[in-house]
Amino acid sequence: MSGMLVSQETGQIYPGGQSQKVAVSTTSAQSTELQCKTVILCSDVDCFIRQGENPTALSDGTDQFLPAYNIVRFFNFHPGNKIAVKSTSAGNLYITPEC
Repeated sequence: MSGMLVSQETGQIYPGGQSQKVAVSTTSAQSTELQCKTVILCSDVDCFIRQGENPTALSDGTDQFLPAYNIVRFFNFHPGNKIAVKSTSAGNLYITPEC
């Protein structure tokens, strides 16, 4: 395996129906309510995210930046909140709650 980069991530494979896909565009879009304190996010485009009861994401640099194709686990998510996402290009945000 000379020259190969090997990455190991500890996680859990869920039985299905746990994740959601939110279409990302130049207009802020919301997920459904999430009931876990930890969420895993991955987007196929650079985007900005915000959580809240009825959030609207801004792409002016004031909201949290999520680079494309990075799997990020966020802790201390507020159960019952939604995630808003916005980008300068079209793509998808994949959200998996980790309860």
